[in-house]
Amino acid sequence: NEYSKQIKEYRSMEKPGKAHGKVFVRVVGVRGLQVPIPQQATALTCTLNNGIHFVTTPETRLSRDSRIDQEFELIEHNKLEFTLTLKVRRDAHITAQSQALVPPPAPRVQPPAAAPKSRGGMLSFFSSSPKKQPRATPPPPPAPPYKLPDNLARYLKQDGTLARALISFKDVAARCDTRLFETSYPLIGQRIEASGGPTTMELGEIVLQMFRLPPLPGVLSNQLPQSLEDCHRGLRHVAWHKVTYFEGTLTQHGGDCMTWRRRRLRVIGANLVAFNDVTKKATATINLKKAIAVEDNQDTRTDALSPARSVNDYDGMITVERSFRLVFPGNQEIFFFADSDDEKAKWLDVFRALVGHIPPNPLWAELIWQRQQDMAKQPSTQMSSSKTGPR
Repeated sequence: NEYSKQIKEYRSMEKPGKAHGKVFVRVVGVRGLQVPIPQQATALTCTLNNGIHFVTTPETRLSRDSRIDQEFELIEHNKLEFTLTLKVRRDAHITAQSQALVPPPAPRVQPPAAAPKSRGGMLSFFSSSPKKQPRATPPPPPAPPYKLPDNLARYLKQDGTLARALISFKDVAARCDTRLFETSYPLIGQRIEASGGPTTMELGEIVLQMFRLPPLPGVLSNQLPQSLEDCHRGLRHVAWHKVTYFEGTLTQHGGDCMTWRRRRLRVIGANLVAFNDVTKKATATINLKKAIAVEDNQDTRTDALSPARSVNDYDGMITVERSFRLVFPGNQEIFFFADSDDEKAKWLDVFRALVGHIPPNPLWAELIWQRQQDMAKQPSTQMSSSKTGPR
């Protein structure tokens, strides 16, 4: 492994509790928002607050499914929690909606007219005929209860807050450990009722992508990934370097072979590895990342050689049937020949696909991959020890 020496040094520096991991959080967007959406363009922002810092995303247009696509980086600790708050900008049309929520003033009730005073005394009792009492004016019917308009302002607080989600990282830490994990959280908001008080309710959900990068003591900060995409790409590349893409038999001259030597070879990631036929262990490795070209010796015999080189420069190597070579800086070359034309064609296809196109293999990703391999071995080791233990 190209990092074997460095990895041993870093692993020796590991001390529990001395380093902190990173948490990458991408707010993908809002989904299924159950509020009245104004016809006018309405600006929406999302603010992440971890109790120490808060960061607000650029504005996006409010819709039932709003795309936010903003990423945050947090430092991991035991009690990591953060909130995501959606706010609506209070433009003129939002202010007008807020004013529409204020009920109109109640109509003034006219007091009933007083009945005329009758003349008192005995004379009025004998001389006047009885009169009918004036009929009382019925009170006006009560005004119907005011019905609040169902608009967006009804769901907003005074500062424009629409909804909020609370995320406790410990609940998802294991699911996003060194891998991309997408999940959603409920958005909790409120609605003003006719009684004047608010009702708490779920208004939709917010979609997140999360990735936990564990502590890597000794690795410089500029060697660590700086975004969720860097994390995803790095682990994808390190996995690429572990795959066996081709294997077969070639006869080699050059490198560690001073004479022609027949070898069983495998292309594992960026390496061409020779294996012992008996022990099956790796005996030599050629780093294909250092190769600058792969050339077919048949083409060299057919085409005119450059003036700077002659056939004698190859010491007769190009005259070998079914041969080709890997070219390295400083005019260094390793020659091979295959057992058949078909095998030669396959090897040439593999080398031409690799040389000059090998993705990087970051050190941090290699460290994580090795840790994962160690963790994968632990359960099987524990099971085997329990089977062999006393009964």
